[in-house]
Amino acid sequence: MQHYIKIINEKNLITYFSFLILLIWWLIFGYDLSNEPYVWDDLHFFREYTAEELKNSWTGNWDSDGVETLSYRPMAVLYYHFIYIIFNENTFLLRNFVIVEAFFLILITNYLLNYLNFSKGQIIIFTSLIIFSKIFITLISFFTLSVLIFAYILTILSILFFFVSIDKKKEFFFIISVFLSAVVIFVREELYVIPIILFLLYFYKYELNIKNLYQCFKRISFFLILVFLHMFLRKKFVPEAAHLELLGNKIMFGSNIIGFGGLIKAFKSSFLPMGYYSSQYSYEIQKYFGLIWLILILLSLIIIFKNFDEIIRNFKKITLIMLVTIACCLPHLTIDRSFGIFLPSIFALTAVSALINNLFLDQKNSINYIVILKRLIATLILIVGIFGGIYRSYLHVESMNQFSKNIVEYDSMFIYGYKNQGIKISIPSVRYEKKKAHLKNLNIFDFNWGLKIEDSSPLIIKNRYHPLSF
Repeated sequence: MQHYIKIINEKNLITYFSFLILLIWWLIFGYDLSNEPYVWDDLHFFREYTAEELKNSWTGNWDSDGVETLSYRPMAVLYYHFIYIIFNENTFLLRNFVIVEAFFLILITNYLLNYLNFSKGQIIIFTSLIIFSKIFITLISFFTLSVLIFAYILTILSILFFFVSIDKKKEFFFIISVFLSAVVIFVREELYVIPIILFLLYFYKYELNIKNLYQCFKRISFFLILVFLHMFLRKKFVPEAAHLELLGNKIMFGSNIIGFGGLIKAFKSSFLPMGYYSSQYSYEIQKYFGLIWLILILLSLIIIFKNFDEIIRNFKKITLIMLVTIACCLPHLTIDRSFGIFLPSIFALTAVSALINNLFLDQKNSINYIVILKRLIATLILIVGIFGGIYRSYLHVESMNQFSKNIVEYDSMFIYGYKNQGIKISIPSVRYEKKKAHLKNLNIFDFNWGLKIEDSSPLIIKNRYHPLSF
């Protein structure tokens, strides 16, 4: 017995705990998700690409069907190609591979937080909140979005190797960091923010002085070169893709006006495990989860930062964590997508976790009932965050069911010619026939946007949530 207790030491505690939380998550959601087939964008992205298509992804738009957002993402195409070769049409194994991939993402994120000197307690609380959050299940439920899990893994590893190269004074690790970031940027251009993240975290970890500032800029210049290289190639090979331009008194990104609305929404959502409340789809209970959560957070801040001395003492770290969170939200200036908030959620929920951990551990006050009150508030924040996230995750799983109205509409769009435009979608024949037969069983024989459930099959589930909404 003592032998096993010795094995489960402080060093391994976070790993064991993370595995336990993920196992609980899998028992709640994973099994049901594992039995879901390819849906929506998954229908045409996850497949074996021809040699010509793979070649063309380096000299043109990433989507050979020409129906998705125009951009330059050759590494994303390679990811889809090789993962499909491994798993083919076995969606059960693929789903569980993505879950394992997400688990690894959480583990290395925890390792990064530990490297940045966050306590074990903070990391354990963070793990509980992030795994049961809405953003976690969003990335897992779409096969298409698993490429983001892959990109985030490389992003976190790149950040880790960046700091290891400094601490160990070994440039080999720095080369690895730059290489990983290069792959990431060629997966999705939203990760242009990597240089900003590195800059801010550098001064979170090290002193802010002239010498460090010079060293930081020197290193980050390599990452900036990668960003500009991708911008150049994107402009050269996909000139019709959305780019920043001035139109009158407005800054445009394609047809989208650059504004702070999406950034603010993404920033707020990053602090909400239960996601952002949307009156269009959501039930009132979601609003209450979010409202109670924010009230408890505000109350805890009042209790902890009861004087300016404590605020001043923690000013640097608080400011930098907030700035990193905002930096991770910058892509939402152009277009706001809920699946893009994993990176900001890491830092936002870590900040919340630090708050909760402080409430649990703070025993300086001699009045016993104050200590009890702090621990009660900390417990309530955890409960509301976890159960709010579970409820929103349940709605998400429901919305990703192949019988949900939402999915049926999108599937009909891909099966019956994209938006009735006669565009042939590259869907593997076995998958195509299965999906077409499924739609026919639901009395769907054509592209059907704005489907009326009462006029179709009683098997179709009414939407309570849109999977890509906040």
